[in-house]
Formats: sequence, structure tokens, C-alpha cells
Amino acid sequence: MPPTPLDVLVPTIPYHPTWPYARTRAFTVPYLAWDDKTVREAVIVLPSGWGPDHHPRPLPLVISPHGRNNFGWVNAAHYWRELPADGPFALVCPDGLSRAHDKATNPFDQPAPDPSLFTYGYRRWIDDLARMPKIVMATLPWLRIDLEKIYALGSSMGGQETLLLAARYPKSLSGGTGRLAGAAAFDSTCDLATQCAYLSTRPAAHGADPPGVAARMIEEVNARPGNVQGFRKSATFFNGRLHRQMTIGELLNKVPRKKALWDERSPLSYVDKLTDLPFPLRLYWSSADTTVGNQGTDQSGKLYKAIKAARPSARVKQIKGTWAHSAEFVPGSELSDALIAFGLIADV
Repeated sequence: MPPTPLDVLVPTIPYHPTWPYARTRAFTVPYLAWDDKTVREAVIVLPSGWGPDHHPRPLPLVISPHGRNNFGWVNAAHYWRELPADGPFALVCPDGLSRAHDKATNPFDQPAPDPSLFTYGYRRWIDDLARMPKIVMATLPWLRIDLEKIYALGSSMGGQETLLLAARYPKSLSGGTGRLAGAAAFDSTCDLATQCAYLSTRPAAHGADPPGVAARMIEEVNARPGNVQGFRKSATFFNGRLHRQMTIGELLNKVPRKKALWDERSPLSYVDKLTDLPFPLRLYWSSADTTVGNQGTDQSGKLYKAIKAARPSARVKQIKGTWAHSAEFVPGSELSDALIAFGLIADV
């Protein structure tokens, strides 16, 4: 008996009645991740009138990777809400699968409770993002997608992964299933090692634990950056595997030094690719963000300057603001601005 096709595992299940919006409807669809064995879920949101018996024309598709410590469902329900009905367009918000953590070879490693939460631009997960049009069409076979109108938009870690998807798949997505027509990244990490160092210097407060996040990042990359001078090595976090407090310096000394693994997850390492995109790129960033720090000098602002310095005619635009982290990634704010710029929703 032949194996189950890679992208079709079980029938799709509508999220009704828990989806909280009337003008859109959501489906959860399962798919096999990059390791060919782990089942993950993606949430596909459509205008409420679209279904097996009513799909009058092909829809543009938006791929939206979620932010750190979130799932595709939260990304769709909290941020995107009813925007697909304003297009109309289809939206896919997948979970994801991070690096395979090996207990035998990484005895100090503490994988996240769920492998979707801290993917941080892992290259195999970016490959899965490039498969999303194929997965959407395989799991909702009645839905027609306009393969010339596929877009990527994400915030925070999702913005980082949007940029990596654009850089690595500028002309054709996986298996020839369409191509990107635009990308927008919001409050994105563009230099992962610099962001990790920044987090190690931030105090834990109000339930947030920036050094703990930095530790998760180091563990996910499983390498020590080439330059660790900006890290606060005395910062502590709780290692759940060892059941004790540990310092960032201890963790950095336990992992191999490999700058290339950090570079491969950092959009600033792909400036040569991002200068030559055949579609528009929009970078939204805030000078007031304290989650992704120093965006103007170290992250999105630095990426914009690097792209323009390399190619002044590059199709990139930056939009600067003073919003809190990812606060602009909602309907009626900069998320809508990007959708209007791409022609996905009307300017009203």
C-alpha cells in the first residue's frame, strides 16, 4: 500500500464554533513537517462565504509565520481576525517545527515545551513555509489559489522568518507552487546574535524573562556566536532539564562555536538576495520597541540601510514608528497599510 501523500493526512476540520469572527471561517489542517514524521497544524482562514460549494474565483494567499512563543491559531485569531474577508484573500498561519534537539549530544539542551514556539528562522522550517501553497491546495482541494499572488507577512520572529523566506525563495516557492508577489516584515529580528546578546542584558520583570529567552535562542541554534562581547554572561536562567539556575556564560561555553549557524538565521546575512527581489519588500519598525532592541541601529533599520547601500533602486520601503512591539500588526494599523500597498484590501 503506498504511503499517505506528504501533505494530506486526515480530512480538514473547521474550527467552528470556537473561531470568534462572523465574517471569516477557519480550518485546521495537518501536515508533515520537514522531518517527514512530525505532524503539525496550519490554520487556514477564508471569507465566511467561501467553502466546498462556493469558491467563485482563485484567491490570493498570505503566508504568515507566527511570533515567538505563539502558535498559528493565535497569529490568525489575535492579529489577522477578519482581514481575509476584506480582500478577499486566503490566509495560512502554520505552527512549525524547530531544530531536532538530541538529548544524547546536547545534554544541557532544554527544548521548548512545543517545537513550534521558538523556531527562530531554522532553515528547514523556512523550507516548510515555502511549501504552504502546496499544503493549502492539498488539504482544501476545492480551494483555488492565485499562484501569482502569494504574499508573506509576519511580525517579530515571524517577521524574521518572512525575510528569510523572501531571501531564500525569491523567484519560486517549493515545487513550483507559485511565487511571492510581496513581503512585509514587522518589528523583525534581523541580526539574531545581536538580539540574543541584547536579551541577555535585559532584567526579568512582570513575568517576562529576557535572559531565559536568550538561553532558548542559544539552545535552538545550538552554537556560540562568533563574537560574545555584547552578552551579559552573568545573567541567569532556570534550566528545566538540569533543574537549577545556570548562567548565559555557562551555556555559551557548552555549545560549539559556529558563527555560520547564527548567520543562516539572520536576514542581515542575506542582503545580496534582498537587494534583488523581483517583488516589493516593506519593513515596519519602531524606535520604541524594547522586545526587539535597537531596531534602528541593529535590526530592521540597519537592514534597510544595507539594502539601499548595496542597491539604491532596490524595491524596499521602510515605515518607522514609535509603537510597542507588534502593536502595529493588527487590522486598522500598519498591517492594513501593508495589505493596501499590496492591493490585497481596499483603502477606505
